[in-house]
Amino acid sequence: MAALVVSKMVADPSLDSQWRAGREKEGAQGLAGRSINAKVLTREAPYETSLLMHVSYGLSNYPQYFQKWPAPQLDEAIESLEKQLREAKIARSRLEDRKSYVEAYEPLHPWLREPKAEDIFVEAVVNFLKESSLDSSGARELLAATREIPGVFSFDLLKPEVCNSLQEEFAHYVRYRDAYVQAHDGESPPGTLRERLQLADCGLSGFENFAFETLAKPLCRVLFGTSQDTGVADIDAVHGYTVGYGPSESKDRNVTREALVPHVDDAEITLNVCLSDQFQGGALTFHGKRTPQTVLAYDLPKPHEHDYTHTLGRAIIHLGNHMHEVKPVTSGERHVLIFWFRSWRNYRANHCPCCLKFRRKACICSPEWN
Repeated sequence: MAALVVSKMVADPSLDSQWRAGREKEGAQGLAGRSINAKVLTREAPYETSLLMHVSYGLSNYPQYFQKWPAPQLDEAIESLEKQLREAKIARSRLEDRKSYVEAYEPLHPWLREPKAEDIFVEAVVNFLKESSLDSSGARELLAATREIPGVFSFDLLKPEVCNSLQEEFAHYVRYRDAYVQAHDGESPPGTLRERLQLADCGLSGFENFAFETLAKPLCRVLFGTSQDTGVADIDAVHGYTVGYGPSESKDRNVTREALVPHVDDAEITLNVCLSDQFQGGALTFHGKRTPQTVLAYDLPKPHEHDYTHTLGRAIIHLGNHMHEVKPVTSGERHVLIFWFRSWRNYRANHCPCCLKFRRKACICSPEWN
């Protein structure tokens, strides 16, 4: 599929111009921005990825699968598998190494590691959590004015003082991280990411898990339990991080981008909470749900394009397959707390990565195929 897309882009001048415009826009967004869709920007068919997917599918379904392969392709497949295994083991080892680094960090606000709903959430959310059913008064109160467009909802979530405490904690952690980098000749801490600050990095796994178990699970069932994307509300994993946007990059303030190109998330459901209020620009623009027909990151905006403006403590939650972008922040700093919720044992278990990304209904991993 990817190879067909590449060929189409080269043959169609309008698509080629979209690609070029997108690349220029992306390159202007700082180091983190240039890493988004890096492989797409090469316009090369993902041969190795395709090979690995064929191997995995074949071995899972046909006992004598490799006997049908030419020897050179078989050798190449084994080499690719071994390479992927080595990289996976290195990544796992670095996560283990991260433990001691995180344990040595002394938090500024220790209470954030074991939060309580009454301490961090606004009253409407607390009421919802006490009942957490679609017909409850708490749910009706929470959902009364939440729907932005189909599949996208917004509501007040965090108290302003909690947003401030989180910002202070993140700034405190960045100083700790920078001291580590300086002491290790510029080497990043093990198991951490360059372009975003993960909650787990700064010892906030407790906050991350609390948001997932206490808030996200009942909220996703209420908001997305009837979604056409079957199983999408049955989330069982979370990845939480914070990132800052501003006119210029500032590593010491975790500002890594000016804007973000149109994209979909590696999540079934995304929760995005604003932690700051001193900024201009930075609208979150939705272009519609991604489909097999909208495979390019720079598709033209859809007729139902929708702009959302962040306000302090307010959250927006949406299906991960909604194509969206962040418009440039023209002044100040736009800081957000983001949670990606995933459904590994339901939704993802029935979709291969390619079909998951392009939201195909029939997938070679699904029972319907075989």
